[in-house]
Amino acid sequence: MRTDSGLVSTAPSESFRPDPVGALGRWLIFLSGLTILVASLLLPAQADLRATRIERDRTLHTERAREQRNERYRAFLNDLINPDPQTAELLAMSQLGMIPKGRTALLPEGQPEDTMLLQSIDPVGAPFTPQARGATRLERLTTSGRWRLWIVAAGALALLYGLLPATKN
Repeated sequence: MRTDSGLVSTAPSESFRPDPVGALGRWLIFLSGLTILVASLLLPAQADLRATRIERDRTLHTERAREQRNERYRAFLNDLINPDPQTAELLAMSQLGMIPKGRTALLPEGQPEDTMLLQSIDPVGAPFTPQARGATRLERLTTSGRWRLWIVAAGALALLYGLLPATKN
């Protein structure tokens, strides 16, 4: 702005507007963009880790059930080597069809006459139930193919906006 003496005034003009966000705001936008980018990288990896742990637990459950089954077979084999009266009665009932007096076999028609030999060795095990929590909204956004690109783009844009210098008029 010129004065009557011909000198330029150094007073701020009416058209100059300071940065509305400010330096602190730019740092906050930068940090939020960085947080979004890091979350979009770590949360899918965490979901994969959770799925891997569930599969590991399922495998351990199956292995434990097989070990218990093998232990029952070993115990039954030891009972066959040194039989007690209960084992001899169970074998006679299952293999020879000899049912003691006072008992009757309740077998459906057409079924083999196996009276609880396999049920005593191989009982039905408990099914595996995974102990997993549901995914959060942020995890669903960062792992879905539809929204992941938009989340990464928004984080990158916020990161870029935080890094750019303020405009000067």
